[in-house]
Order: sequence, then structure tokens, then C-alpha cells
Amino acid sequence: MAPLIDVVFLLLIFFMLTFAIQGQGLALSLPEGEETQKSEKDIIVKIDRNSNLHLNDKLIQIDSLRSALTEELSIRSDKLVVIDSAPKVKYDLFAQVLDVSREAGAENFSIIK
Repeated sequence: MAPLIDVVFLLLIFFMLTFAIQGQGLALSLPEGEETQKSEKDIIVKIDRNSNLHLNDKLIQIDSLRSALTEELSIRSDKLVVIDSAPKVKYDLFAQVLDVSREAGAENFSIIK
């Protein structure tokens, strides 16, 4: 069995080499990005903790959500619906909103918790 001092020196050398390598890096020259102006505001369906639905900050019922989403999505090119759900919302309501959005013509979804 190796003496304890040998093990300590091995650990010391290991950590010295590990930290010395971390300081080195690859110099990258990344291109500058430009911010694009978004002309359309996202369609946001919010489900609050009381299971109320809001379409772009307007209270709406699940029955009229499809027609309102169809109208909104018909004038847009991106077909994106953002679903903002409060924690502990019943999955059934979330699934209904997702299905209604898909039936209304949404192709892309972004889910916020």
C-alpha cells in the first residue's frame, strides 16, 4: 500500500494540472448578430391557476377558443401559438388547449410554464 504522502502528492499534481488546463481556451471570433424587429405579436394562450383561459390577455372560454384562434392564425405566416400554463393546471385542460390550437391551424407551439 502506498504511503499517504504519495497519494497527497498525486492529488496535488492532478489538481494543479486540471486547473492549469482550464485557464487555457480557444479564442473565437464570433460574428455580430443583428436584432430583428418582429412585426407580429405572438398569439399567447394563458391558462391561469383557476383554469381560466386568456387569449392575448382577453378572457375566453374553451368553446370559443377555436374560432378566435382560427381568425388570428389566418392572417399570420408563422402559425405559432404560445401556451403559458400555470403550475398545477390539470393536464386535461392543457391537452384540450393544445388540441384546439392544432385544429385551428397552429403548426408550431411554444410552451411556457
